[in-house]
Amino acid sequence: MKAGRFLHVLFVFFAMNAFAQEDCALGLGGADPNQIIEAFELDPVQQEKLLSWVEALKEENAPLQQKLDSLLAAHPQKTPEDLTALGQKYEVIKGRMVGNSARYDRLLLGILRPSQYRVYESLCRQVGRLPLEPVTREMLEAPEEKH
Repeated sequence: MKAGRFLHVLFVFFAMNAFAQEDCALGLGGADPNQIIEAFELDPVQQEKLLSWVEALKEENAPLQQKLDSLLAAHPQKTPEDLTALGQKYEVIKGRMVGNSARYDRLLLGILRPSQYRVYESLCRQVGRLPLEPVTREMLEAPEEKH
């Protein structure tokens, strides 16, 4: 019941992170990579890419986490206006972190075999979320076309 365990992780992840309520995120930055490996039965090459992306995401989000920590420690919090300003600043930084995570989720989805992607789609349907579209590094790095 590997998929069942991952489904439980998805439920917990969505309960803790009230972002992008329509998207079915894998939560590379928050989920245990071993559960993702088991749920999708990733082969060794896929596992290696997953683990490298988890590390890259940690490195990318580390400075943002430091900004959040500094913000919480230094920002005035005495008035409702202070708290509103703090919340707005916090959401901007947290949004960047969530965006980073979604980008890596989409990269992982881009290397899944069709049968693995169908498992992902099924899990998303079970939790009432929309599957993310998979991408490749090349798609992310391609220059935007001008119309």
